[in-house]
Amino acid sequence: MRVGELNPRERVLLALDHQPTDRVPVDFLGTDETWANLKQHLGLADTEAVYRRLGVDLRHPRMEYVGPPYKRLPDGSYIDAWGIQWTPQAYPFGVYYEIGNHALAHITDASQLDDYPWPDPAWWRADAIADYVRQLDAETPYALALEEFGDPGGFFEISWYLRGMEQFMIDMLVNPDIAHEILRRVTDVYLGRLRSRDGRARRPHRPDLDQRRHCAPERPDALPRHLAGADLPQHERFNRRVHELGARVMYHSCGSVIKAIPGLIEMGIDVLDVIQVSAADMDPAVIKARFGDRLAFHGGVDVQGLLPVVDTPEAVADAVRRLIDILGEGGGYILSPSHNIQADVTPQKILAIYNAAGSLTP
Repeated sequence: MRVGELNPRERVLLALDHQPTDRVPVDFLGTDETWANLKQHLGLADTEAVYRRLGVDLRHPRMEYVGPPYKRLPDGSYIDAWGIQWTPQAYPFGVYYEIGNHALAHITDASQLDDYPWPDPAWWRADAIADYVRQLDAETPYALALEEFGDPGGFFEISWYLRGMEQFMIDMLVNPDIAHEILRRVTDVYLGRLRSRDGRARRPHRPDLDQRRHCAPERPDALPRHLAGADLPQHERFNRRVHELGARVMYHSCGSVIKAIPGLIEMGIDVLDVIQVSAADMDPAVIKARFGDRLAFHGGVDVQGLLPVVDTPEAVADAVRRLIDILGEGGGYILSPSHNIQADVTPQKILAIYNAAGSLTP
């Protein structure tokens, strides 16, 4: 078929079904500074106009937060709905936020979690997404990824954000009741957002993908055994509900996760993001050959060893074409950066990605 015969949503859904498409579907991820550089280069002030210039097939709406206002601190930090403190940190291209305080670091027994002020699922509203979807669909239907249900993290990440990474990993081994209970309560909040105010199940305005995040270490050889006892059941029950509502699950995991992929498939993951090709044993050809019949993939364009390193846009385009040839064979691939593109990547290199994919518009 010729490029342009499918609309973006059709293109993505066919690819996820491992069916032929007119071109590989594409997505875009960038820091605020990268967005600003790209808008200036293209002479476009509107985010949607940039998406359409790149030919991006997905949109990532978030549930609107309508709960109690975040507490703001004099140093620029804020405390979010979970009670996690986020502190600004400057870097050469701007500012990012890191965790300044783990709200549950002090607990010694799972019963203490009863007294913690867990967020109310009603603090997030999907209603605002409906108007956004109707506006898009009136012109062009796009595939929707309901990204992280409005939060900067998935079950595992929110849990260790609250407890502290080191302590949470220790909990899994020596305090499993604490780890299990934190994960269960976090998952309950996420599941609550799939229910309307009267308690009925709701499909939040036809998301095609529910995107959640979980980051693994470089070599997670021992991790799956401990996760199986705490993390896995929560993912399974949430994934099952997402599938019942007609959507699919896209799961983010950085690093070398090849040993964990069979377990991810078992717990109901449909799309694996991000395929960090710079990590050990993450050869796209191997991953496609071993798991491509059971998984679709999102990502692959290396934001560490490719985009900021190679000298020319042509070198970027060559690498992108190789990825499409490997991961896109027989469908099952959405081309995307492996993480947010940083501000030290020139707009010319970014445009080369989408030019090579055949999605760039005049």
